[in-house]
Amino acid sequence: MPENTQTDRYLYVVDYREDAERKRAEYLFNNWEEGTIDRPSGLVRIAEGVDQEALYEGLVAKVPPDQVEMLALESVETDLDPERVDVDERIAASADAVETFLEYVLSKRKAVVQSATHNEYEIYTKKGRAQVSYTVAERAEGVGVHVTIEGYAPAPRFLGEFFQTELAEYAASQTS
Repeated sequence: MPENTQTDRYLYVVDYREDAERKRAEYLFNNWEEGTIDRPSGLVRIAEGVDQEALYEGLVAKVPPDQVEMLALESVETDLDPERVDVDERIAASADAVETFLEYVLSKRKAVVQSATHNEYEIYTKKGRAQVSYTVAERAEGVGVHVTIEGYAPAPRFLGEFFQTELAEYAASQTS
């Protein structure tokens, strides 16, 4: 991502599928503590493939020029990569019992199923959003559980700690 200065201005366009996503983005914008984040007033349009000067001339013929702002937009490439956290645990229980426990833990976090056949879920937290998947495998020394959490910081680490704690406590309860 390019280094920005105090005078740089950016237009953020956040597309959302659900009102909850819009609210999360709006909350972030409203509570951001540095710089200034304003919602544009009036009409906002992105024009491509048009005669910009003719369009501007048409606008200022209808609206005073001090009420019209035209900005040249350029996409900004980011180099931010998602983070991945893996959690592994061995549990002395049946695979079915472990699977039932994992479903319970996911329900505590209100996980949304993305693919039931691949055990893939999406979890929203106050720390952010992450994709979670898991595998359960019978082993000679018990059941092996592997949970993978992917997303942007700090959600993966936060959820990794959550799953590590839940699985460790469950594993300890199965050995007593």
